[in-house]
Amino acid sequence: MKPELDRSYPDAMDTWPVAKLRRDQLHKLRRVLKHAHRGLSFYRERYDKAKIEADAVRNFEDFARLPTFTKRDVLDAIREKKSFRTGMESGAGTDMGVLCMTSGTLGTSFLYLPRRWAEIRGNSLARAYWWAGLRPGMRMLMAAPAWHSLAVQETRVIHRLGVTCVVPWGTFLPRHAGSFLAAITEVKPDFVSIFLPMLYALLAECRRRNLRPADAFQSVQNVLVVGAPMTPLSRAKLREDLGVKDLFEGLGNPEGLTAMECSHHRGHHIFIDCCYVEIIDPGSGAPLAAGKRGNVIVTSLIPHGSVYIRYDTEDLGEILPGLCPCGKTWPLLEVYDRRANAVEVARKEIFPYDVRLCLDKVPELIHIPFALLRGRRAAEVLKLKVQQPMGGGALEILENQLKAQIKETLGLEARIEWTEELPERWKGVAVIDEDNGGRARV
Repeated sequence: MKPELDRSYPDAMDTWPVAKLRRDQLHKLRRVLKHAHRGLSFYRERYDKAKIEADAVRNFEDFARLPTFTKRDVLDAIREKKSFRTGMESGAGTDMGVLCMTSGTLGTSFLYLPRRWAEIRGNSLARAYWWAGLRPGMRMLMAAPAWHSLAVQETRVIHRLGVTCVVPWGTFLPRHAGSFLAAITEVKPDFVSIFLPMLYALLAECRRRNLRPADAFQSVQNVLVVGAPMTPLSRAKLREDLGVKDLFEGLGNPEGLTAMECSHHRGHHIFIDCCYVEIIDPGSGAPLAAGKRGNVIVTSLIPHGSVYIRYDTEDLGEILPGLCPCGKTWPLLEVYDRRANAVEVARKEIFPYDVRLCLDKVPELIHIPFALLRGRRAAEVLKLKVQQPMGGGALEILENQLKAQIKETLGLEARIEWTEELPERWKGVAVIDEDNGGRARV
């Protein structure tokens, strides 16, 4: 396939002065806001009710006063209209496009993605994949579900960069890890794009077959993972186990967010050409400065298809202070978890990512699946269910080490329940609600 690249990455936009980036983003924000107020009933009704004129938004401070909304608002609109068309879709019914699903973590909704959206977003994503080492002529294993917007974008990336596409057979549930492993060992791709929980399922399949992961991935140069956050230690361990040159993590959601690591792995550069990101206090809604954790608010800067403006992802994240050593001026974002996965312990809000950091400090527990146990009421002790490492080992010693790490890092007492196996889900296991029949929330 002949690549469409008419320029090399990185280009001048990677290192635009911050002031120029801000001017460009404000221009695009005002453009998409006027477009929405003029032609999209979902926003026109909300802004008219709030007595907000799109033309009155002249700076970022004005923009931060616009109301946010959540996935629940979108789902309510779908139910009310009995249609995926909620008044957020630009060009629906006139432009050729596809209808994609969002994942059901907080409820399933739909996005209308016309050809122009896919072209802009896919061209932008090509830069991200270039950062991760994908080059023309390579063979790339594409592992995004067909119903997800990432598959639409990756199709454009493949066409733009001129790479060969390898698609594994089967769904993205861990029970199909054998098919994914067969594709990697037989077709020998140079580059793998995959959901992180599925990558862990591949490692488990290698163990079941007594196959070294590095042997299975011997053709692979770089791996790009999405779908769950990696800690620094888990990244280092994964890279060592797989024997690849590097391992990159991408951040994103179908509603508009795209962020990607560079080779310094200090955080995820927000793709300022197609999205604007804010961090707000979940209680007051006030904007938070860099280095403060809060809710991640996303605005898509693409005025085509389903348009999301000040969408509260209900994810916990922060804008990292300072510039990246790589020289790119695009701001850095870190996303830790969904707020729905918070567990209150001893008047502290604890997330699975916080606990993962503690497990990773015990070498035998890196990559080991675990889940937080959550009752109906706040607890005084952090309760965990942890899968036993292969080969057993001295569980009492590991338990004491883990409890010590949790005490030192989180200031909490812990109660640990060892289990032979946790449920395998395509998005992993984060929290098990004890008052919900012990079912995992993922």
